[in-house]
Amino acid sequence: MGALSVAGAVATSPSVSPGTAAAVEHSERSLARLDTSIEASEQPAAAQEPAPAEGANTVAAPEVAPQGAVEARLAGSVKAIDSANPITDPAWFTQAYADGFRLYVMHSVMWDSCTAWDRTVPQLKMALDAGLMIAVYTRDPRCWEAGIAATGPYANRLQFFALDVENGGVPVTRAMVDGVASTGVRPIIYSGSGMWDGLQGATAGSFSDVPLWDTDTSVFPFAGWEPDHLAPAPVAYGGWNAPGTMRIANQQQFEFSYNGVAIDLNSFDASFLTVP
Repeated sequence: MGALSVAGAVATSPSVSPGTAAAVEHSERSLARLDTSIEASEQPAAAQEPAPAEGANTVAAPEVAPQGAVEARLAGSVKAIDSANPITDPAWFTQAYADGFRLYVMHSVMWDSCTAWDRTVPQLKMALDAGLMIAVYTRDPRCWEAGIAATGPYANRLQFFALDVENGGVPVTRAMVDGVASTGVRPIIYSGSGMWDGLQGATAGSFSDVPLWDTDTSVFPFAGWEPDHLAPAPVAYGGWNAPGTMRIANQQQFEFSYNGVAIDLNSFDASFLTVP
């Protein structure tokens, strides 16, 4: 999640760091090497991402170091998209499914407010129609109730609602977690080892019972990317990433240019995605 355009406003989201034009060009070349490569002549029209900020860091493309029996885990992970950008073409979602993505996570309220975004229901419908599973988050976790309400008729199709805990945000509370659960939607927490303790302070060890959507973009294999929610190797923090509390997802790349839309690339534990 990053410097994305939401309903006309530009803001900084949970996990996106804007790329330069060179990084975007590199990402587009690299995407063609994914398992389900995209033929350029068949790209559907889609909403264009905003121009990246100048002077931002470029993204390196090192290979992931061997991690033992990685192959045995791959069948248990799925590719996922998260984005706060408008998408107007149903073909964009159809192509995403054809390219192996199975989960679409979107920001469901207007940026910097708890007001429902008018793109939420249409985009969730297009994703579902294409065969993708769906979930939502709000940059401010205090907007959890409005974020779920914004999904309208698709609230019962949500795999989860993510409480976003990161730099510049607010700490999560038990009332937020319980509030999400009271709606029948599963709560999870999005954060990272470099952000969690500083934001949560004394309560940093109090939420390991809530599934973790982790973030670690330190090593990402553009060439031949396979979903693996345990790559890079998990770092223990907050009581997570230990036996019985292993993360259920990892955000692995920020602001990847995919068919004209800035997205983040993630791997999710397939066994966690159980909502029909």
